[in-house]
Amino acid sequence: MSHNVVLSLGSNHGDRKANVLSAVEWAKAILDFCCVSSVYETEEIHGKGSPYYNCVIGGIVEESFERLTESTKRYELDNGRDSRARSAGLVPIDIDIVIWDGMVVRPLDYSHNFFKKGYSEIAESLR
Repeated sequence: MSHNVVLSLGSNHGDRKANVLSAVEWAKAILDFCCVSSVYETEEIHGKGSPYYNCVIGGIVEESFERLTESTKRYELDNGRDSRARSAGLVPIDIDIVIWDGMVVRPLDYSHNFFKKGYSEIAESLR
């Protein structure tokens, strides 16, 4: 079964832009009919830590919500987002499912500029 999905990608550690671009390539390999926003810098929303590079990508996925969530978390872990990085506020890569089949599943992320900016670039193409 196919599902429409919109992902938010972000990085505040290491080569932030390269981290996001690598995650975009990973996502493009599992999504069909992708729309990808530009990669852009945003401030860290809690006022501590480094600025982020962000991107929003939307498309169609054949996996279930649970399987896609597992895949995103495995990708994060494989790319350095472990418990030590989390406790230090270092985010080599963060991938979140924000919209699933037209429903906002992460309303807080949906409301933040780090998502809105990229989503505004691709929203029309996803309709």
